[in-house]
Amino acid sequence: MKARKCNGITLNIVGRSDVGKVRNANEDEILFDTEIGVAILADGMGGLAAGEVASRTAADVILRTLAAVERRDEEILRRAVNDANQQVLELSKSADAAAMGTTVVVWLDAGLGQCFVAHVGDSRAYRWRSGELTQITEDHSVVQQMLNEGIISASEARVSPQRNVITRAVGLEADLEVDVRSWVLGPEDIYLLCSDGLTDMLTDGELSKLLAAHLAADERSDLQTTAQALVDAANAAGGMDNISVILLQPS
Repeated sequence: MKARKCNGITLNIVGRSDVGKVRNANEDEILFDTEIGVAILADGMGGLAAGEVASRTAADVILRTLAAVERRDEEILRRAVNDANQQVLELSKSADAAAMGTTVVVWLDAGLGQCFVAHVGDSRAYRWRSGELTQITEDHSVVQQMLNEGIISASEARVSPQRNVITRAVGLEADLEVDVRSWVLGPEDIYLLCSDGLTDMLTDGELSKLLAAHLAADERSDLQTTAQALVDAANAAGGMDNISVILLQPS
């Protein structure tokens, strides 16, 4: 865990990444830096070659882009993700590399008591506030589109054979639409970034119960224990994919 003053706030960040119970390799990547107030989680696309290269490259490029500037706004965050997109595309065009892609979700301290969250794909961001867990990103996936259109229910979505078909990813097309939103930081907020290896194994209700059991509102939360508990629970539920989580606590 890292804890350091960043733009006038104390920022605690913890990350965990696990191969799971089924996969032979971990194609997820997590990076964070408390000095510039950023956390990045990328999930290399299963079924494509070199997913681990795509996720590592995307996370590295995003971090370098944000570290090189002092600006903290939506435009610079979109630029960082698009820089990553171009780099992964270039790698996939090289003679010895096949197609590759990755999801990304990025948390960035914006100063003045705000943060930005950017994402592409189905890796998610949640906010834990006053004992309530809220998903603050919307998956770029076929199943999410079906949910939005009322074609299937939430329970049907969890078992749909199309649940891992995403509609956007870093590294697949030159023109990439990146969703970015700003959020006001509450005094006890904790943000969770995660890959679908967590959310495919655990419902939002189960995540909420785990967080409630490990996070105390009246004292400094033990993010390390909480992050490990999330990974352990996903593995206990089957661990069908790589599992990655990042927990952030600004105060």
